[in-house]
Amino acid sequence: MEPFEKSLETGVKTAVVVGTSVSCASVAGAGSLASYAGIASAVSSLGLGSATTAIAGAMGSSLAGVAATSVVTAAVGGPVVMGAILVGGTEKAAYGGCQVCSWVSKQIKFW
Repeated sequence: MEPFEKSLETGVKTAVVVGTSVSCASVAGAGSLASYAGIASAVSSLGLGSATTAIAGAMGSSLAGVAATSVVTAAVGGPVVMGAILVGGTEKAAYGGCQVCSWVSKQIKFW
């Protein structure tokens, strides 16, 4: 699979995770906080909880887990912006990972 196709696939999968998480939080009765709860669920599903805790710590917060995700989400501009960051960020990371693997495999062939 080409790097662009792989990154696009990863972005679509992440968008589905974010959308599903927000929908589930809304159905579960989170009310006006459904988008924040959904983002926290998506961050957890994607295994990015420690990253948001580290970012919150760099912002001067001692919170962890869902609370840290909420702090970071509010700081970046809200759930819509955080959703875009999650989708775009994972897509770019997948693309970069594919490019690195491609470069390494080419280097190994030179040996």
